[in-house]
Amino acid sequence: MLSLNGALSIASKALQAQYAGLAVTNNNIANVNTPGYSRQILSLSADAMTQNGVSVDMGVEYTGYTSVRDSVLNTAINDKTSSQASLTAQNTLTTQINTAFSSTTSGIGSSLSGLFSSISALSTTPSDGSLRQAVLTAANQLANAFHQGASALSTASSNANQQVTSAVAQVNQLTAQIASLNRQLAAVQSGTDGGGGLEDQRDALTTQLAALTGIATVQTDASPTITTASGSPLVVGVSASSLQVATGVDGQAHILDATGTDITSTFTSGTLGGLLTARDSTLPALSHQLNTFATQFADAINTAQASGKDASGNAGGALFSIAAGSASPAAAVKVAITDPGKIAASSDGTAGSNGNIATLLAVQTSTLASGSTPAAAYASLVYNVGAAGAQTSSDLTSTTAALTQLTSQRSSESGVSVDEEATNLIRFQQGYQAAARVISTLSECYTTLMNMGGN
Repeated sequence: MLSLNGALSIASKALQAQYAGLAVTNNNIANVNTPGYSRQILSLSADAMTQNGVSVDMGVEYTGYTSVRDSVLNTAINDKTSSQASLTAQNTLTTQINTAFSSTTSGIGSSLSGLFSSISALSTTPSDGSLRQAVLTAANQLANAFHQGASALSTASSNANQQVTSAVAQVNQLTAQIASLNRQLAAVQSGTDGGGGLEDQRDALTTQLAALTGIATVQTDASPTITTASGSPLVVGVSASSLQVATGVDGQAHILDATGTDITSTFTSGTLGGLLTARDSTLPALSHQLNTFATQFADAINTAQASGKDASGNAGGALFSIAAGSASPAAAVKVAITDPGKIAASSDGTAGSNGNIATLLAVQTSTLASGSTPAAAYASLVYNVGAAGAQTSSDLTSTTAALTQLTSQRSSESGVSVDEEATNLIRFQQGYQAAARVISTLSECYTTLMNMGGN
């Protein structure tokens, strides 16, 4: 049987436990609208001891609190966040270039039609200087359209390059912050309470990191080891490994790990993965298609020019020129002549002859070296630009929906319910009042005993 002191000890511990419950509930209510906050629940256990071979109950023991977290769900959210960020980065870049190729009233497609229309108009009066000048003007407009298309792709690639550098800097900031939190948590978790808000902060930073790089997490003791999706270490316990950016021989930004190893090609998810996919795959493929088209079209027109005679009766020279060895033929193409009389409209060199006009116009419907007509070749390029954006946009929509569903699931499991906390508040308050009443009663008992002793 417990002594009066033992009973008072049980009541005192009950008072402390119920107060702890009030404190935890208060903290939950305070964070009901805090993004990423994980609901905390009180940890209580029955206390007992053995005395002279008899088990004696000693009331309640407050053992701290735990945060409601689902590590599997958090991993799924981080994975979807990585995918969403990757697709967002790609979608932004493809949207930028789509505007340069999608217009039906300007750009390469419109300029192609303008060039052949001006050549067709020249057939009526080949000796008309203004009509010849119109052909040169249309040719210059087409060259400028090629330049604009190449510039759009080049600008998008440059933007991606700059964003890679910026994203790596953000990664290093986040890993340093996570390592700092790990140091704090290492000290906290040795006590009675869990990490609570510190763990919430770390989880939020980890999700931000996942959005940038795509990550893999392995729990080791109290602190997780975080690596890139391919295994390059980012945070190991209380230490952060910084990534580096260096300019490669290709002039592009390359990502190096802490040892200096180039790991650029290993990034396939997160913002970095999306930027690198666009910069090193999507954009180069479109640039190659545009450059091929520009080169083949210029060759076809020049070949048609060479089959005729200019206004002076000389063999037709090249209408377009591209500097040899140019890295971007579409950006380098230009009109090679400035004299309208150099247009080879004649087939035999006689004044007013338009015999070679048909040959020039035939380029419009003839197949280039790629096997497509100029219009079809450009349509294919426009389709690929649009398809890249459409597929990315579609994937982004579905991924965002999946992420929203996962986030809602986490909120329902780990989020704070005001109704539930209000109930807990009443429950712990009543428990606290009851424990206080016990202490008050025991205090009266003590007083009675003291008075009896005095009598």
